[in-house]
Amino acid sequence: MKVEIIEKTENPLFKRAEVKFKADHAGEPTPKRLDVRAQLANQLGVAAELIVIEKMASTHGRQMASGIARAYSSREQLEGLEPKFLLQRDMPKEAKPEAEKPPDKAEKPKEEMKAKPEKPKEE
Repeated sequence: MKVEIIEKTENPLFKRAEVKFKADHAGEPTPKRLDVRAQLANQLGVAAELIVIEKMASTHGRQMASGIARAYSSREQLEGLEPKFLLQRDMPKEAKPEAEKPPDKAEKPKEEMKAKPEKPKEE
């Protein structure tokens, strides 16, 4: 897999670089976000933890994926500006926090569902 940066825009207001990229993955499946993020970090000279891939999609019939990523200057800027779902999406599987499940509640029968005494049929 080869990642190529198509366009790079500096955004001084948000202290980040906005990057459009394409990933050539001939003969392979669509690359994982973590792999693309690592290659972008290498090319941009930034830690991989400071990069968020907003969007990445493969084109039908071509062995090419394109996407948009943002590289921040600090972890505080990253966490302050990016939605949590994007941060969780770019984490490795073992580092993702488990979704909290509500405690199991025993289903209580509703009043109208309780067994009513049957009346014998009159003939």
